[in-house]
Amino acid sequence: MRELFHMSDDEWQVFVEQGSLKAFSKGETLFIAGDIVDKVRFVCQGTLCNFYLTTEGIRRNKSFLLQGDISACLSSFARNLPARFHCEALSDGVCFEIPAKALKRLSETHLGWQNAFFSMVTALALKKEAREADLLLLSPTELYIQFMSESPELAHSLTNYHIASYLGITEVSLSRIRAKLGVQNAYQRQ
Repeated sequence: MRELFHMSDDEWQVFVEQGSLKAFSKGETLFIAGDIVDKVRFVCQGTLCNFYLTTEGIRRNKSFLLQGDISACLSSFARNLPARFHCEALSDGVCFEIPAKALKRLSETHLGWQNAFFSMVTALALKKEAREADLLLLSPTELYIQFMSESPELAHSLTNYHIASYLGITEVSLSRIRAKLGVQNAYQRQ
C-alpha cells in the first residue's frame, strides 16, 4: 500500500497505530447484509467474496477480493447505512483492519491520506463501472472468457458454483460454455 500512496512516515505511522492485523479462516463471515460495516479491511493474503442473497436465497457473487484489495461497504462508510451485501472468506488469510471512523479522520487531517482515500474511491468506482458494463454488454460466454483471461488464478482455484454465481449464470450453463469452448477443467464442487 505504501508504494501506491505517497505519504510521509508520520502519516503512515498514524495509520498503522490505529489498525491491526486480523487473521480470517475459510468460511468465516466478515459482515452480513444489515450490518453497519464500521471497519475497512486491506487484504494482505487470502481471498474474500462480496455477495448478495436474493429474497429466494440465491447467491449472486459481486466481487472477489485478493491481496491489495480493500474490503468495505461504501454506503456504511459514507452514510452510516446498513450493508446490502455479505462478505465471506473463501480461503484462510490476513487483512489489516482499521475503524472506518479512524480512516475518515485520517483523510480529513492528513493530505497523504486524503489523496489515498480519493484514489481508493476512484479505483472502486472504476471497477464498479467496468463490472456493470460487462454484465450489461457481454454474453455469458464472453464474460467467462474475460474472467479466465483477467483472473486465471481465481478461475482455477474457485469452485464452479462461485464462478457461475459471479457470471450470473447457473453451473449447468457454465458447464455448457466450457464444453463449447473445449475447456477441460475438472469439475469443482462447493
